Amino acid sequence: MKESKLQETFHELMEQHGNKANYDINVANMATVISYDAKRHVADVQPSVSDAGGQDDVGVINECPVLYPCYAVDELRDEIIKLADGNLKQLNKRETMKVGATVYIVFNDRDLDNFSGTGTYTKLVTAHIALMTP
Repeated sequence: MKESKLQETFHELMEQHGNKANYDINVANMATVISYDAKRHVADVQPSVSDAGGQDDVGVINECPVLYPCYAVDELRDEIIKLADGNLKQLNKRETMKVGATVYIVFNDRDLDNFSGTGTYTKLVTAHIALMTP
């Protein structure tokens, strides 16, 4: 009986530790775009996560790189409207990347400063984030 209680206590301890570890790991969050620089493709975002304990309260994250698929549709739509004839000229611009948009931010586990966009790179210690629209 004593061994069973010890096993039960150990199991509870490990479960609590696992829950805390899962809570502390952040790989992605939803956020709101506060500002967007369409020329440089970077955005300032406010993560939407909030909790009563205050552990996840986060301020604005500045200059998040915006991935190509997030702004490519906007650029393509602009190009179509610019070159269009007839009814296509009436297309609504409907920007995807804009202030107030809800986006999905992804946290990289390593520094990407030495990543050029192609080829390999060396993983460093700090973390950056990328930004994707849902």
